[in-house]
Amino acid sequence: MLTDTKHKWWQSTVFYEIYMASFQDGNGDGIGDFKGLTSRLDYLQDLGVNGLWITPFYPSPKVDNGYDVADYFNVDPDFGSLEDFDHFIEKAHARGIRVIIDVVLNHVSTEHAWFREAVSNPESKYRDYFFFQDEPNGWESFFGGSAWEKEPDGTQVYYHKFAPEQADLNWQNKAVRDDMLRVLKFWLDRGVDGFRLDVINFLSCNGIGEENLHRDSKGRQIHDHDIDQPGIYDCISEICDFVRDYSARRGKESFLVGEVGHEELSKLAPYQRDDLLDVVFNFNLGSMGSFDIGEIHGQLVAMEDQLVGLPTIFFNSHDMARSMSRLCHDNAEQAAALAALTLMAKGVSFLYFGEEIGMPDYIPQSVSEMQDVQAVNHYQLALAEGKSISEAYDKALEECRDKSRLYMQWNDDKFSGFSRSTPWIGETAPNNLPKVEEQINDPDSLWHWYKTLIALRRDNPALNFGNYDILSLEKGLLTFARRRQNKIIHIQINFSDQKHPVNHNPSHEVLASKGLDLGEPDYLLPFGTLITREVQDVC
Repeated sequence: MLTDTKHKWWQSTVFYEIYMASFQDGNGDGIGDFKGLTSRLDYLQDLGVNGLWITPFYPSPKVDNGYDVADYFNVDPDFGSLEDFDHFIEKAHARGIRVIIDVVLNHVSTEHAWFREAVSNPESKYRDYFFFQDEPNGWESFFGGSAWEKEPDGTQVYYHKFAPEQADLNWQNKAVRDDMLRVLKFWLDRGVDGFRLDVINFLSCNGIGEENLHRDSKGRQIHDHDIDQPGIYDCISEICDFVRDYSARRGKESFLVGEVGHEELSKLAPYQRDDLLDVVFNFNLGSMGSFDIGEIHGQLVAMEDQLVGLPTIFFNSHDMARSMSRLCHDNAEQAAALAALTLMAKGVSFLYFGEEIGMPDYIPQSVSEMQDVQAVNHYQLALAEGKSISEAYDKALEECRDKSRLYMQWNDDKFSGFSRSTPWIGETAPNNLPKVEEQINDPDSLWHWYKTLIALRRDNPALNFGNYDILSLEKGLLTFARRRQNKIIHIQINFSDQKHPVNHNPSHEVLASKGLDLGEPDYLLPFGTLITREVQDVC
């Protein structure tokens, strides 16, 4: 149970994910950058968010959109310079906005100096930073195909869980661990407030072991021995202890968020505890493929029972189709109901850029319009298996993460793609997308509803620190109450397509509503929300 004495800054923070290349161009080259992001801090402050999560911005060949890091100690020229980063941090902090950054500790780009030295000089100490062996085992990549690639100009193969251009690091090697702690220290010294740790349970802490012998119903290899390896908790604990100790010595408190590569709560929960991660991303809730309020309610209850500390509440990120398309099927009322759940439920809320205006998926019409290496790899594998071009495209689209990476739709932008370097820009970019300024000028828009909900969360401690008094579901009506001391916030959200009678106590103060039909009885229209506050006498 959370109490005031255990209050952490991130418990009262609404986070907003910035996908760097797609948010705001600041220098006219069509690629999002730190100057552009800094220019939009007033927008973010007005919306009410007080925490940002920034996706990788380090120098990179961008085979995997920056998750293939070539230099941990600099900023990619596409995104600006270290001075631009420092200026951004200064201006964000001046507005009361904290910043956590993505760090990729599992692998590096094959363009990284460590890997280049390892393959050019087999006697180099960096050879043991990676996994080289004479023959591959049967482990497969998460992007499809073998997890092994022949080294350039050499005789051995090296291990990669993702693209061949992303070589896995050997976390059994203390030199690797020490170098990665230096990376974290560098960015803490530049003022970041914490880290999002990419695929943190994938760290190879026990080397190359037994074969993965099992497959799922779709024929994909089950990763029994290449993730969640023995020693993984010790590796993560070493990272977390360092960050917490170093931050504390500087009078700060850092937030540690783990991307744990599972959708089962039982596999996520062990990584969230006092000596490990502050929170993990709850993909058991956030990444569900279709909307099911019964499943959502069940996951909320399960997270109460199984998690130590707070869950994370989100339905969007750069790695999944957008909730407007995936869950709400372009229904703005349903999107508003989902926003109420995201921001009122118990947990740390994470929003994704463009969610507040209801941006839908971008659907590439051909493989040539896909930037995502995962999608392209699956397309090529499907062709190699004898699939038709149409069948291979369908497989690529199923795996494609470009759906959520379209450029933020500012009214003053003259294009709507990922970047002006994209070959399809101006040819098949979608039209008639929601625009920020249009929604700001419409008091009934989704944007204004998000702003209202974020302000409610900020101004009512029960919505940051309160536990559930009630968490129930009846015929599509999700009802929960959050209590802190003698303050109770009641939230009722109608997730059905029929109007639903609601318990509207006239003595309770109405904080916000959408789709409330007053009468005898009162009703919530389909996907309507009612949020009220009561104050109980203290004996």
